[in-house]
Amino acid sequence: MQLVAIGSITLDIVVSGMPAELARGDKQEVGSIDLYPGGGALNATASFMGQGETVRLVGALGRDGLGARLHEHLEQLGVAVGSIQFCPDQPTGKAIVLVEPSGSASVLARRGANAYLRVQAQDLLADLVYVAPLALQPMESLAQALSGKSANSSCLVVNPSVACLQHQGQGFRQVYAQADVLGLNAVEAQMLAGVQGADIQLDLSVQHACALASRLQHHAQQALLITLGAQGAVLLFQGQHYVQPACKVTVCSTVGAGDAFLSSFALAWKRGVGPTRALTVASQAAAMRLEQWAANAFPPLLGEDDNERPVP
Repeated sequence: MQLVAIGSITLDIVVSGMPAELARGDKQEVGSIDLYPGGGALNATASFMGQGETVRLVGALGRDGLGARLHEHLEQLGVAVGSIQFCPDQPTGKAIVLVEPSGSASVLARRGANAYLRVQAQDLLADLVYVAPLALQPMESLAQALSGKSANSSCLVVNPSVACLQHQGQGFRQVYAQADVLGLNAVEAQMLAGVQGADIQLDLSVQHACALASRLQHHAQQALLITLGAQGAVLLFQGQHYVQPACKVTVCSTVGAGDAFLSSFALAWKRGVGPTRALTVASQAAAMRLEQWAANAFPPLLGEDDNERPVP
């Protein structure tokens, strides 16, 4: 199967073992600080490769030292990097991931080169096209690429960004209408439905999520997924709702769990697995990610072992 993952590539600075409370203006010890390759498209790529698939990664890096190091690292891991773009005037994207003792992760991100990715029609030549959260400009270029692509049997899977959900421009609406699988979390689903900030609920009931799915689904053949954290997920397809409870796990970090869920569901879906089984596969993949610090299974660029190794 030919797969392509489109979206962000970042350096994730993962801080784990944080104190229960952060004191402003004070220096506090943490458990570890490690540097991992991350970003939605790269997380999906790791998920697909872990299931035996070869994936073409479409993303953007800055033409800087960090971009060159990330590119080299990914190539060494066996990632197909031929479609990665380099932006000479932008830095490579970065994210600081703060993992609280509960496992809840807060992310501070700078898109950098990711905001200037240009998707072209040839990038979409695949059996499965997985679109991770995109900035506004890349989303518009994706819409243009889709309009110029001849009809085929490729499966378009879309996980929209908060920026696109807030703006909901013409390009996003076109991509939304064409998506075979649309993946949202509870907050994103409410944003797409037009719920304003103060009225957005962080925790949705399964019943509310099912009602939202019915409202948001563009057509009956579109598989619309809404993930609900500890409550699991709901899927609407061909007029039927499917409810998947979450796996019981000890949460290490929530970062990357959504990417693992949607990418695993998408691959199972494209392979012809039924809705119930595809949801189970996705839930198990998310549970495995919740038990890890980093957002994907790729090794760090620089971890504690490297930090502690003496320089010759």
